[in-house]
This record gives sequence, structure tokens and C-alpha cells, in this order.
Amino acid sequence: MTPTHPRSATITAPAGMRDAWLQRATPRGPWTWAELKRQFRVFVPAVESKTLCATLRQWGASPEDLEPLLRLVRAIVLSNAAHRALDIVERVIAELERLIQWEFTPPIVLHEHDAKHKPTHRTVRLTRLDEGMRAVFAKARMELLWVRELLRRDTQRPRGRKATLVQPDRVSAVPKAARRRDLVRIVCAEILALHPERTTRPRAARAQAERLARDIIAAIPVLK
Repeated sequence: MTPTHPRSATITAPAGMRDAWLQRATPRGPWTWAELKRQFRVFVPAVESKTLCATLRQWGASPEDLEPLLRLVRAIVLSNAAHRALDIVERVIAELERLIQWEFTPPIVLHEHDAKHKPTHRTVRLTRLDEGMRAVFAKARMELLWVRELLRRDTQRPRGRKATLVQPDRVSAVPKAARRRDLVRIVCAEILALHPERTTRPRAARAQAERLARDIIAAIPVLK
């Protein structure tokens, strides 16, 4: 049966956009360094975000200049989190289905007692969980089926495909190490665009940008 959900909770993504939860816009200016650090701290630990902002500030970048980098990091984190979440949801659905159908072997035998706690010599044999409890599990399963369909649609992952590191704009079967290098590369490009010596000392500028990009990717928990 196709999972349903209240209309008020339906998520509609704009045309041409895949990840519905990536469409919420980053708060608009006026940007401050304090706000920028707070935004980065949501996705990378405080030490890495503080170092990143301090370095880019020394380069002469403004908080507004870092908005594209923030959006990129945010998209990387949320896209990969969605891929991990699909595996978790699949496991929980399977466990709920097992509990709903679970039968006790051998059955649990309950001995009835009267109001004075004396045995009545009548017994009840339980082979499954309480009907009310199974109904709760069934309702939770239906809700998760809806979530699973959203995750499959928005990440384009068919059932059974193993989660890999992904880029926010495309999904392909690439080994994790290679995908991590891809993520470092695209973050490096955003950082390098802010380097004041990218044209006068391109090699040194790229090396510094790559170090910062590797630190960012290594600091994102969902990518580990």
C-alpha cells in the first residue's frame, strides 16, 4: 500500500532541484563574522570553522564572499546525511516488520488469578505481541515508508544500493576514497577563488586552499 502523509507535511521541490531539504535559503544579510562562524559550526566542528574563517578574513574576504562556500559545505553535508539516513530508515522498517509478525516459540502461558489472587486454573497462551502494541508499530512503519520514498526520490537511490559519499549535484558509483577527493576538489575551488595570491603565486595559493579543503571534509562527521 502506498504510504500517505498529511498534506501539510508534503515537501515540494522547485523544478530542476533534487534534494528538497536543500532548498531552504541561507539567511540573507547583513552578514557578520560571528553569524558566519555560527553557520559553519552547524556543519563542521568549532575549531575547524574558527580556523577557516580566521584564515579567509586575513585574506581580505568579507562575510558575504564566503556565502557560496557555506552553501556548498551545507549541500555536501545534507546530501550525504540523506544517503546515510536511507540505510537507517530501511533497517528500522525491517525491524518493525519483524516485531509486527513476531511469534513466540514456545508460546507464553499466562495463568489467570481471581480478585483475591487465587488461581482460577484457566490459562491464556500468547503467541504474538499485544494487538495495541502491534498497531503502534504498524503506524510507525507507515510513517517511515513515506520517509523512505522521499529519501529514495531525492537521493535517487534504489533499494539495496550501498551508501557512498556523494556530491550534492550528482550521484554515481565511485569508491569512497575517490569521492572524498572529488569533494575536496570542489571545496578547494571555492576557497581558491577567495585567495588574494591565486594569480601572483598560484602554486602556493592552491596548496593552501587544498589544505583548508581537506580539513573541512575531514571535519564533517557524516563523511567519516
